[in-house]
Amino acid sequence: MNFKDSIFVLYDLGISLAGLSKLYREANEVQLKEILNGDFLNVQFSLGAFNDKDIELLSSMDSIDKSKTYISSLLTEYSKKEIQYFSYYDEEYPKLLKGIPSPPFFIFTKGNLSLLKNNFICSIVGTRNPTGQTLKQIEQTVYELVSADVVIASGLALGTDIHAHRSTLKNKGKTIAVLPSPIDNITPTSHKSDANEIIEKNGLLISEFYKNEAYFKKTNYINRNRIISGLSNAVLIAECSEKSGTMHTARFAYKQNRPLYCFNNESTGVRKILDSNNARVYRNINDLPV
Repeated sequence: MNFKDSIFVLYDLGISLAGLSKLYREANEVQLKEILNGDFLNVQFSLGAFNDKDIELLSSMDSIDKSKTYISSLLTEYSKKEIQYFSYYDEEYPKLLKGIPSPPFFIFTKGNLSLLKNNFICSIVGTRNPTGQTLKQIEQTVYELVSADVVIASGLALGTDIHAHRSTLKNKGKTIAVLPSPIDNITPTSHKSDANEIIEKNGLLISEFYKNEAYFKKTNYINRNRIISGLSNAVLIAECSEKSGTMHTARFAYKQNRPLYCFNNESTGVRKILDSNNARVYRNINDLPV
């Protein structure tokens, strides 16, 4: 195992992010091998990287071996499936995402990584049950954005998200799908063919999840939303209720200092966002700081 793979094992084991960051910055490959062989005391004495919970985890060779076996098998599968992964400290990690509160330590990707560099990315998100008028607005907006070489990001969910992705592909644009599940377990399953088309047409899939059992956690959708806004230069809310998950994306955009826009409609979420004076009505591409 190389340095990054060893860190991944420790991440899977449950070592604290503070400990992992310390190792990434100050440890070497020999020290990581020592840790994975159960000999962590020398590293602890020299670097002071671990807290009490970390030390408890590192004291169990059974747990370490279990994580080593699992991650080794996972990375073999990822190699076959052309899934890559990057840590917060890797050059390939999106710069915009690095700057958000609580960025994911690891991200997993498949497809065109260049979309994360030197492109204006606008995320389009909203309700799973958009009106016909909203769908038409999405189509017109995507047409304008693609014409200006803007990359469209969304969450591959039902309704607004998938319509944004499909409209982008229809207009021969580039799109990024941020998943609430591992990349090799597309959620929802009904959009697996869309995910495949995104890859085939030079788009990108991205997720912070790698364990399939995590798929069932409701918090995955909220965490996914912070990545959608975090890797975007601007966030556009198409339509939503004030109790929808899209409101999380709006709040993340505000906390991350992302320009926030809404279509001008009467959905309760959009009205609440606009009334807060933290967003502007989106009329056309001239509203964006492209």
